[in-house]
Amino acid sequence: MRLSIINFLILTLFISSCAPKPGTPESNLYLQKEKSKAQSEKVDKTISEIPDWCIDMKQTNLSLVACGSGVSSNLNMAMNRAILDAKRQLADTINSEISSNMDDYLKSTGTSENEQVKQASELVTKNTIIQAKLIGYKQIKKQVANVSGKFQYFVLLEYPIGEANQALLDKIKGNEILSTQKGADKAMADLEKEIEKRNNN
Repeated sequence: MRLSIINFLILTLFISSCAPKPGTPESNLYLQKEKSKAQSEKVDKTISEIPDWCIDMKQTNLSLVACGSGVSSNLNMAMNRAILDAKRQLADTINSEISSNMDDYLKSTGTSENEQVKQASELVTKNTIIQAKLIGYKQIKKQVANVSGKFQYFVLLEYPIGEANQALLDKIKGNEILSTQKGADKAMADLEKEIEKRNNN
């Protein structure tokens, strides 16, 4: 028994003599390396928990999808953060889609340089984007993981892009300036065909 205690004390003294002294540059470097190692392990753990459907998202002509994630010690907060993250991603894509379709419309009518038409198109685009953000988000997948003692929530949201394009077309038709330009009928028909094509694919 006495021998075991002596051996333990010798081992403790040996380990202490090998460890860098606190406050020295070596000690600071050692602590930095340990912190970096812990952070790396945390990142690896998070990556290993990401579901495949969040990495390999299948976009289609009918809809847009976005994967959001959120972390919190509270499950409900983690879920809300994940949904908000996915909605932000979708909003950016929806904005681009609607703005692109409006640009195509203006080019088709040859009115992209007309100041009055530009102002009307900006207003219609803005209103359509606001409307699009209020309709049709659908949660299609979700998953919760435990990462470092906190809830890591993943969610996959889907948005039917045809609805946003239809909303844009409806607003163009209802706008006196945009709908009465020369070539407007053909431009609206082209947009209608694009919507139909997406809905039927």
